[in-house]
Amino acid sequence: MDIFLRLGWFFKRHWMRYLSCVGLLVLVSLADLFPPWLIGQLVDDIQAGTFTSADIVRSVLLIGFTGLLIYLLRNGWRILLFGSAIELGRVLRTRLFHHFTRMSPEFYQRYKTGDLMAHATNDVKAVESTAAEGVLTLVDSVIAGGAVIIAMVWICGWELTVVALLPFPVMAWLIYRYASLLRTRFGQAQAAFSDLNNRVQEAVSGIRAVRAHALSSAQRQHFGEQSDRNVSTNMQVARVDALFDPTISICVGLSMLCSLGFGAWRIQSGMMTVGELTTFTIYLGLLIWPMFAFGWLFNIVERGSASMKRLESLLGELPDVTDKAADAHDQLQGDIHIQCQGFTYPGAERQSLQPLDITIQKGSFVGLCGKTGSGKTSLFRLLLRQYDSENVSIYIGDRAHDSVSLDALRSRFALVSQEPFLFSASIADNIAFGRPETTQEEIEQVAKLACIHEDILGFSEGYETLLGEKGVNLSGGQKQRLTIARALLLEADILLLDDAFCSLDMKTEARILDNLMRSEKNPTVVLITQRLTNLHKADQIIVMEAGQVAESGSHTELMDGQGWYARIFRRQSMEISAAQARAEQSEAIQQNTTETVATES
Repeated sequence: MDIFLRLGWFFKRHWMRYLSCVGLLVLVSLADLFPPWLIGQLVDDIQAGTFTSADIVRSVLLIGFTGLLIYLLRNGWRILLFGSAIELGRVLRTRLFHHFTRMSPEFYQRYKTGDLMAHATNDVKAVESTAAEGVLTLVDSVIAGGAVIIAMVWICGWELTVVALLPFPVMAWLIYRYASLLRTRFGQAQAAFSDLNNRVQEAVSGIRAVRAHALSSAQRQHFGEQSDRNVSTNMQVARVDALFDPTISICVGLSMLCSLGFGAWRIQSGMMTVGELTTFTIYLGLLIWPMFAFGWLFNIVERGSASMKRLESLLGELPDVTDKAADAHDQLQGDIHIQCQGFTYPGAERQSLQPLDITIQKGSFVGLCGKTGSGKTSLFRLLLRQYDSENVSIYIGDRAHDSVSLDALRSRFALVSQEPFLFSASIADNIAFGRPETTQEEIEQVAKLACIHEDILGFSEGYETLLGEKGVNLSGGQKQRLTIARALLLEADILLLDDAFCSLDMKTEARILDNLMRSEKNPTVVLITQRLTNLHKADQIIVMEAGQVAESGSHTELMDGQGWYARIFRRQSMEISAAQARAEQSEAIQQNTTETVATES
């Protein structure tokens, strides 16, 4: 029952709704007591021979009016109660979504997508059910059951009522035992559902890899095993769940048997009338629902309690990076200065960045290059405050980048990652994701800068073409250019390109870079790349090695230095020249062949 205390904040917020709902349930319980009493009076009148046609008309009208009143009252409490529960579900899902968007990357290393989706669906639904059916069964089992028992004592005496209630303590003890089992097993079932969700999400997201490596049968086997575990845990829940109704039915049947036997003896002894026993029997029938509600209450509460614990555990996760100030300073611009004494990812043993000192001039084009794992992406993550470290201080202009809110800081950056992500929406909506209020003209303008405009016009529906999940109907290069256009539309002061041209040919990459250099906005562009031939126009080139700055300077300076950059640049230039020579040779051979065939003809 502690879940009602955990949801106390919501009940306080909507106390008027719940108070009105309880009031309507009380009125329904009282109204339910009138027809059985009236029927008992009619039975006694029939037995006494005083029954008339006027009595039956009056009784039918009273029962009909009572039924109409009960209908209206029940309609009212259902709207209030279930409407409030739906609002609770909305609040919890909103909290979860907000929580997910504020968490740092480390959080998503601990929780899988399928698990988070299970929390936002099944667990929220179970808690929502507690705020609806749980409150209903609690109030009905207490108020309706209490009202019926009071009426039974009032009309038929306490002796018969005690006899009728004899089996109920046994029922209460059994239900308590079932509830304890149900709590543990339902938690296991929810965990199994999360695992199954993870399996499905990973299989669908990686369907290309599954087919490319002919792993369909292995995936089906793994899914079958996980599905069997899910079924098994839910069967364990069902086995306990199935004990509630038979237990209550047997106890109610025993209660009815004892009541009828003891009631018949009292009638024979002249201590009560047939009409009173009839009324008592109908009241006992009305007591069946509160008893079922009592058992259902424990069922719902234990499910909701297990789910609420899972949600609270998730919501209790604190973000690794938080706002140190609420200041949304508009003048956060200028040169970027990064001072690092060393940086290690949480849980890692090896340092990703060694001591370094980097200055990036405002409005400049900076190239970051180096071997894989040299710390290039780590610099981007620190700039965006995806991670914090006491050993790292970053200034933009004269302001520390952690002296403003996260929203204010990240609004200054536009990031294009190596793995582009697109939504299942139109091309225009994907480009305008960061600025949904933008115009079609602005969308087309950034698409031209990203060299994707002509490709888009090639689709039958142009900018209104709907994309599949993650842009499945686009090539890798088209995806990257769309995400570049989306970043350009943000008009951020600093553009971070994390190997954002890896799926593009060199000519397209050069065109996009030229467009960026000629842009009126003149953003600071920082490009991580392994393709060095397009960095000769960069204002500054930084070569990373083992988390340190191995080389730094302009293209000319680094070529004179004869270091890693010069060696790799020459090698790539030779490979490009050789490829061009092969292409020219192939073209010449094809042209000669064509001329020869024409001459012979």
